[in-house]
Amino acid sequence: MRALALLGPRALPKHLNEFRDSRCELITLDTPSANELRRILESARPDIALVFGGDGTLNRHLGPLSESGAPTIVVPTGSGNDLARATGTPSIAEAKRVWQAFLNGSAGIIQVDLGCIAMDGAAPISYFSCCANVGLDADAARRAEGFPNWVKSRGGYFVGGLVAMALYQPLEMKVAGIGFPPIDDRAWFISISNTPTFGGGLKIAPQASITDGHLDITFASSSKLTRSEIVRHFPKILAGDHVKIPELSIFRTSQLSIETAQPTVIYADGEYIGQTPCRILLKASALNVVQI
Repeated sequence: MRALALLGPRALPKHLNEFRDSRCELITLDTPSANELRRILESARPDIALVFGGDGTLNRHLGPLSESGAPTIVVPTGSGNDLARATGTPSIAEAKRVWQAFLNGSAGIIQVDLGCIAMDGAAPISYFSCCANVGLDADAARRAEGFPNWVKSRGGYFVGGLVAMALYQPLEMKVAGIGFPPIDDRAWFISISNTPTFGGGLKIAPQASITDGHLDITFASSSKLTRSEIVRHFPKILAGDHVKIPELSIFRTSQLSIETAQPTVIYADGEYIGQTPCRILLKASALNVVQI
């Protein structure tokens, strides 16, 4: 048996050593490019991929992993580990348990949905596993990206969100898609969720599922919510209670387009993706994840 270990920036030798096993050859790649990963997947044909990192590390590998169909285990060594949380490996110990089950032949495979983002006029598609953001949430991710790792892993997105809420200015947004009326409004943010949580556990879409064939949308209009109300409601995201706020628009779709009055940043899984306008759609059953 052959396994491919993809190491993120916070993966340590001790993490990798916990997954060494005489029954399996372990090939390691340290922060490979997408093209390098594709070449290795094609030539080595691993039986499984182990991703040592958080959502950002996984995000950079989603295209090749999805294309190859390689069964994947996410070993949560990053600052945000929301896909790992959603697939049953919220800790390194749990990931190791799933790994041992795979080696013993007792693990199963689930097919996880992914989101896909294409910027207007651009052919390349960026995948995301957890959440894509435009507006205040993206601004919070941009600010959190510059924090030291020790801050990121200790509520860095929450801190970035507090700063963004004080400084961010709403912008005109046009949103159109399948299964909901078009939106043309000044907005604080739009979040497009595949997992229930993002940003290291923020419950932006507690009703979301990684296997239901839908993206869960949260849209906050500045004509319905003032800055002080956004600040007051922000802690509710930690518990997922914000879904009870009537001024928020919450719905599901399989695809949508987003335009803004001026180009603004798009973040997904905590990573910078590009700028609006963009199209976002769901790719169902796109990633094979090992589970017990």
